[in-house]
Amino acid sequence: MRAIRTRALVVAALILTGTSAHAAWPDDRPIEVYVGFAAGGGTDLLARAMAPYLQKHLGGKARIVVVNKPGASGEIAYVSLSRAAPDGYTIGIISTPSFLTIPIQRKPKYDPATIVPLARVIDDPTMFVVAGDSKLGSMADLVRQLKANPEGLSMGSNGIGTNGHMAALALQQATGAKVNHVPFSGTSQTKTSLLGHHIDVMAMSTTEFTEADRASRDVKVLAQLGTERRQGVVADVPTAREQKLDITVSSERGFAAPRGLPPEIASRLQSAIEATVKDPEFLTRAVNEARGISYLSGAAWTQHMVTQRGKFESLWKIASTK
Repeated sequence: MRAIRTRALVVAALILTGTSAHAAWPDDRPIEVYVGFAAGGGTDLLARAMAPYLQKHLGGKARIVVVNKPGASGEIAYVSLSRAAPDGYTIGIISTPSFLTIPIQRKPKYDPATIVPLARVIDDPTMFVVAGDSKLGSMADLVRQLKANPEGLSMGSNGIGTNGHMAALALQQATGAKVNHVPFSGTSQTKTSLLGHHIDVMAMSTTEFTEADRASRDVKVLAQLGTERRQGVVADVPTAREQKLDITVSSERGFAAPRGLPPEIASRLQSAIEATVKDPEFLTRAVNEARGISYLSGAAWTQHMVTQRGKFESLWKIASTK
């Protein structure tokens, strides 16, 4: 009887003090971050590089777990994210162009309005890359080969509707020659195919090209597709514009959550994301992943996406008719 009275008093005390048997967010269980591409790609590397710093800036006992859900150019992850409970324990990284191009291609298996951007963290220019022993050494070589034998030159990317695919379409638009596009489920698979000489060219993000890639000489970069040269290991690589081709395509990556996230949780997540991309330790340690840091608030990124979607719709329509 005494034990029963004791338990009753404990329960009453918890109620009176406003606490519960479960810890408050984000302490009682891990926060899962859905990534729509395979391990080893730019999106995955970004999520894993940021995870410990997000934990740090969320404070308490916050734990971040990266969950890869590759396939369908990110759509599998977007479907899962859209169906997740808006409780702060499931967020995801969304990547453009794919987040914007999937609805352009077809009716998606999720409602884009059910996924709300929290913040953009990366603006990562795409690059055209070939195997180290390729005879192609410049964009002029690539264009010449493409026009001479378009069916004989294949370009791999990390999936339909991704930045790599958009780069292939932009090249097709700029040259008037059909590009033989070969989609994969992620950058790692694309690179393996390139090194195995199963494809001739690869479109990849700048942050995915590392010091190890340069040192190995297994691959070489023909062009950056940004508006200006990025520094670091690709500082000596000219842009496509410098090589007389008006092609600019980048991959933007950031965090998003299911619609309906409580404002106080959304605010804490946004603050932790912003603090992470400004954290000197993160910027020093994550040399490759932090190369493309370009922070935008969720509201600003949402507005920016309106312009980007128009660009991709136009590109898709023009290039697909060639």
